[in-house]
Amino acid sequence: MTFLKDSSNPGRTDWELARLAVHLRGYAKYADDPEADAAQRLEEAFTQEEVRRADAFLEAGHQDADRLAAIAARLGNDTATDEAWLVQQLATAWMRLDELRDRIDDGGSLMANTHVASAIDYVRGSRP
Repeated sequence: MTFLKDSSNPGRTDWELARLAVHLRGYAKYADDPEADAAQRLEEAFTQEEVRRADAFLEAGHQDADRLAAIAARLGNDTATDEAWLVQQLATAWMRLDELRDRIDDGGSLMANTHVASAIDYVRGSRP
């Protein structure tokens, strides 16, 4: 692989890099060989370090439900520890995030911004 030597747009945050990487990979799905096309698109747009940062950012957002279930099983009925509280809070946050994503997806691609805002308002605990 021959990535860029110097960044084409230095100073981008990990979030910006991840957003662009997802965008480029999305276009690749229409090619005859999507994996090769995605790799080529990323090589043309990023340095190797930028791809690593983007992938690390995306991986950090992945919900590892199996790992969370294993931690909860290890804790058993012990609900008084900080770790048990964190596991419960993370499980609740993931559930609400999934609900929020579903509401946005169900809104359709040509929806008005007010529709998205009202859908977010109905996700329990998403607003203070």
